[in-house]
Amino acid sequence: MKRLRWPRPLLAILGVALLSAVGAAALPDNPYQRWQLIENTLYGNATWAYERIHFDPAPIDVAIIGSSRTLLGLSGPCIAEKLAADGLPLNVANLSVIEDGRNIQWAIARELFRFKKPRVLVMVMGSSFHPWGHPGFKYIAPAAGIAAPPAPLLHNWPLDLIYLPYRQIELAGAALLPHAFGLRPAFDPAIYRAKPIDFTVSQTLADGKRYDMDAPRTAEYLRDEAAAFAGQHHPSHLPAAIRRVTERDEPAYSDAVIHMARAAGVPVLFAYLPEFEGPRVSQTAAFYGQRGRIIDFSDLAQQAGLYQSFAHLNHKGAMIASDRVARAVEATLRPAAAATAGPAAGAS
Repeated sequence: MKRLRWPRPLLAILGVALLSAVGAAALPDNPYQRWQLIENTLYGNATWAYERIHFDPAPIDVAIIGSSRTLLGLSGPCIAEKLAADGLPLNVANLSVIEDGRNIQWAIARELFRFKKPRVLVMVMGSSFHPWGHPGFKYIAPAAGIAAPPAPLLHNWPLDLIYLPYRQIELAGAALLPHAFGLRPAFDPAIYRAKPIDFTVSQTLADGKRYDMDAPRTAEYLRDEAAAFAGQHHPSHLPAAIRRVTERDEPAYSDAVIHMARAAGVPVLFAYLPEFEGPRVSQTAAFYGQRGRIIDFSDLAQQAGLYQSFAHLNHKGAMIASDRVARAVEATLRPAAAATAGPAAGAS
């Protein structure tokens, strides 16, 4: 019987495809155009963060990186105003991006520490580690950052890596014909100035979603919302031994960010912003408590009147949280004066 000889041609085809993908992934890109890939999406604040770091000459003294909890729950202008009133005129930038995933926060922190000199970094922390990466990471991260994550075999890594060659081909085309790909070749100050910088007030976001930060919510409304959300999200069914490897995104990237901060001599504060009726003690407290000071907002979690949704503070709650962050920043920069005035409420 004649033996089939298809494996050798197939291997050749696969080899050519692999080499082509590697070659495409290695194509150079315009970093600013890369960060524009998610500009008009739910994650558009990442593009603003890049512009604030690279094109705005104002320093960033206090940087906030995190998810929608810090984006909607902490007001950069309010924190700056309170610090200035206490004799600390500092520039505060909220560089948070909607949705969880520490890897996109690492990408922002990487730009921050390369091009600015912050004095304090504030990072969000939750009641438990978020197991996976951010869906926007594969669009804006440097190619090397996608190819070589800080821990092996993370959950999002294979799909991010598969997308990389396509992204680089698109960016190569955009370098030649930017407007054909809907990207700008250079920074536009007018577009930058028109973007919102404070998400603790009611507004319509880039994706068209309206956030009403002043609408009253009842405890029943928030509980029903939390139950509906939980019904749409299910934990991984992979064996625990595999999940210990694939679901290390948050601790791995957190340590990478903290390493950058320590190398720059920048203290890190961690803001624990729980969900409505969320746990008073975070499962991540031991991890983050060893790496910096925790600003604890768990006492707010029982007050429905401070929540816009089950996971986010409303404007009133954000003002309380912003005041506490301002006092924690002052205590970090002026420890002697803060000790005389007494500890900030809700800080540990």
